[in-house]
Amino acid sequence: MTRIGERLPSVAVSNASAVADVRSARAFVDLLGSVISAQGAAPVAAARYYATESLGPSTAVQQAAHAKEVLPSLLGVLTDERLARCIDEAYRETFQGDRWPRGPERSQWLGFARELRAKDPKITAEQVRSAIANELRLQRDGLDVATPENIDLYIREAISWVSWCYEGNARSATEDDMRQWRAFAAEKKRENPDIQPEDLKYAIIDAVRAKVTKMDSTSPENVDRFIEDAVKWVTLCYQGEERCATPAEMTYWRAFAAEKLREDPEMSPEALKYAITDTLRAKMTGTDSTSPENIDRFIDDAVRWVSLCYEGRERHASPAELAHWRAFANAELAENPKVAPEELRNAITDAIRAQALGVETLSPAHIDRYIMEAIGWVSLCYLGTSRAPTSEELQRWRAFAAEKLKDDPELTPETLKYAISDAVRNELTGMSKPAELNIDRFIREAYEFLFHAYRGMPADMSRQPTPREMHEWRQFARARLRAEPKLSSEELNSYLLDSLRTALSNQ
Repeated sequence: MTRIGERLPSVAVSNASAVADVRSARAFVDLLGSVISAQGAAPVAAARYYATESLGPSTAVQQAAHAKEVLPSLLGVLTDERLARCIDEAYRETFQGDRWPRGPERSQWLGFARELRAKDPKITAEQVRSAIANELRLQRDGLDVATPENIDLYIREAISWVSWCYEGNARSATEDDMRQWRAFAAEKKRENPDIQPEDLKYAIIDAVRAKVTKMDSTSPENVDRFIEDAVKWVTLCYQGEERCATPAEMTYWRAFAAEKLREDPEMSPEALKYAITDTLRAKMTGTDSTSPENIDRFIDDAVRWVSLCYEGRERHASPAELAHWRAFANAELAENPKVAPEELRNAITDAIRAQALGVETLSPAHIDRYIMEAIGWVSLCYLGTSRAPTSEELQRWRAFAAEKLKDDPELTPETLKYAISDAVRNELTGMSKPAELNIDRFIREAYEFLFHAYRGMPADMSRQPTPREMHEWRQFARARLRAEPKLSSEELNSYLLDSLRTALSNQ
């Protein structure tokens, strides 16, 4: 296939007549494509057609007018005409209007799209567009095949990028650079003949970066640099001021690195660097052991963090709190003597946070608090003003909580709290009703939302479904409910929204 399409001189997306120009371009390339049979074109391999996800609705606003009906029949097999428009959309996305397919290219891409459709008759227009755009991107960036020319491009780009990032000034590759990294690429291809061009490109980048940052070996000089970098970073993060390693620290961490390399002679420089950094950080933050001193530090850190987050001011642990949480930590250690220091620290933090939030027990007082918070939050979010529950609501949600606990006596306080919030929200938004009763509402809301989000409908306008659209999507929803009678309102809503979005894209 030709590497890139040629520019049409009439297309200029930056000026005021962009839409008309694009339509003219489309008519022109459609005419070219129609006179060259797709059967005679070299096929484009579709092996990577699921390589990337859709990149979003950037081209959706270019499609048909708002008034055109969107029906469930659009979820069927894509037509050749729609596949052809996917090609235009992919070119527009990849080249931003600067390039369009010539006739032979259009024919080849149409063959590619038909191959995708044959493999998956339910494939959507977004998937086809995304697959073509991905292939175009690979071709544009020299990542479709690792030719010598493309390998040279990877090397030049790697040296330019790495020197700019790590030396402050982008530079060109020298002849020595080109010889060295061509040999590196050849070795990579010998080791793995099936290596993908993109993988080879990033292997070259990683190797160039490792050389520039001296991460290509575990020499004594590099080990000393790893130690210095680790001390500077950890002291800056945890003590507020960067400092260099002392002679005693250099001796200690050199011995640590030597031991790591004895245990694993194949250890990579990067792995050794992060082993030093992680261990130094653990030592400095007290997460290298579960000593009494470290436990006290875990408690004080947790109290300071939770009080700042949930009380609005930072404070230290009181003597009573220290005694209480030491007992908690000792109980955790008795239950699991091999618990890691960081795990113990997180357990203490979670328990202190749970206490501050009132989710450490399932007492009646706490359950009432969950109900009040749920109604206050949901009414604020969906009605615009927070309110307290009525006496009738308190009784009803207490019964709901009791039923939940009867179903699952091991239910945690936090799980119950969120179950109450979800149930209150579902009741207020109508999601607690049977799905059958919400069908018409879901269809209307889906049209309104999708035409705003994907078709650029003005905020002060609303696209309502036509009687035909309402009838056909209603039948579509009821067919799904017959197949799955236990479908919840929320599940049906998501199903209709996804289906209508796909139909809108396939239009």
